[in-house]
Amino acid sequence: MSSKTSMQDIANLLGISKNAVSLALNHKAGVSEELRSRVFEAAQQLKYRTESKTRKKQNHLLVLFPEYIQNDKNFYYEVFWSIEKRAKENGYTAIISGVTKDMERLLILPDLYHEIAFSGILVIGVFNPAYVRKLKELETPIVTVDHCYDDLQLDSVVTANAEGACSIVSYLIRKGHRQIGFIGAGSMSKSFRERWFGFTNAMSDAGLAIDKTFCLIGSNKPEAPEDELASFMDTMSGLSVRPTAWFCANDRIAISLIQHLTAKGYHVPNVMSVVGFDDIEAAQMVRPRLTTMHVQREQLAFEAVDLLLRRIEKGGVPSKISIYGELIERDSCGKA
Repeated sequence: MSSKTSMQDIANLLGISKNAVSLALNHKAGVSEELRSRVFEAAQQLKYRTESKTRKKQNHLLVLFPEYIQNDKNFYYEVFWSIEKRAKENGYTAIISGVTKDMERLLILPDLYHEIAFSGILVIGVFNPAYVRKLKELETPIVTVDHCYDDLQLDSVVTANAEGACSIVSYLIRKGHRQIGFIGAGSMSKSFRERWFGFTNAMSDAGLAIDKTFCLIGSNKPEAPEDELASFMDTMSGLSVRPTAWFCANDRIAISLIQHLTAKGYHVPNVMSVVGFDDIEAAQMVRPRLTTMHVQREQLAFEAVDLLLRRIEKGGVPSKISIYGELIERDSCGKA
């Protein structure tokens, strides 16, 4: 403990009692999580250090993820598992902690952060930028995984979304398709916007016009909801000219689209082809099996851990690493 800083100093700074400071620092009941977080921030500001036996000083990585992906068994499970594997190979322990919506809104760090001295932090998925900005202020090396925050200039490892989308749409064009639709929610998700950008690039490079009536991009939700997709398909049925192929911003949307098309009597792929992005497990189970862009989840995790360890051990300026996907040809795409 610093001889220059006491619990009373922290209490005076925050305008609370010394007893409240003690309860917060010792993780006892009687104070709110918001106040506990403020106490630890003040302690850090005043250079106060506890002598808690629970604090470790070596080889721990904190892996943070937002509440919304907690039950995602399709995509992020492999990312978490691969992070743990890579960390262990390098003599580190990866400790995973979820962040609730309230914690994110109130800028509260997990209790684990205050109990263990972490060498670095991996941030998985999409957080509110204000929360990531708070993490950056901790001055602990940080790498964001599967998402980057352009204005924060943090190390990041992401999927090459635009390039992957361009590749799979170019594949459709090589199959003879000229009227291609896009289904996603480009106004909400950064990755979807990048995939839309890749779609437009592929069409432009081939000299093909994009018909906006074939594109569902205006949703304010992360994915096209079922009722919106159903309404969109009803509109398509009334058109005299329809797409011969669809590029969907992820596999969940593509699988839903196949079900809608099949229900309306459109055979996939004989009448309309459908391709997706991500290569989740369900992509092999739907009939017809989905042609898609495989996201290298294991490689994302490995590169993120390797980059974080380089920053911990050697420092350096922030960088962004993009991992290319792999086109997986199955049964949902045929020739025009």
